[in-house]
Amino acid sequence: MVTGFNTEIVHGGTVYHVQTETRRGAGIETAVYVRGAVIHSVKTTHQDLLNLPDYSEEKLRQRLEAQHRDVIGRIRAGEIELPANPKSPSPAPSTGE
Repeated sequence: MVTGFNTEIVHGGTVYHVQTETRRGAGIETAVYVRGAVIHSVKTTHQDLLNLPDYSEEKLRQRLEAQHRDVIGRIRAGEIELPANPKSPSPAPSTGE
């Protein structure tokens, strides 16, 4: 049974964790994490594979790996980057003391 792929890469001083797995009924999902937060995700279907008369786990594994490698390539190309953190706290206002 195909379970998925996990890879950590460093780009621009940031560690990206890329995780690709199959989701029952939802297809293939690749999520990119930075410090535990999802910053990007890709979801595709694999229904076309499941409907093939010659479907195999190997074909599914190849599809997962291709999507996984595509996302890693996009990170390395600078297409997927760490977004500005809108939730970071603002500095405390000066009290003048």
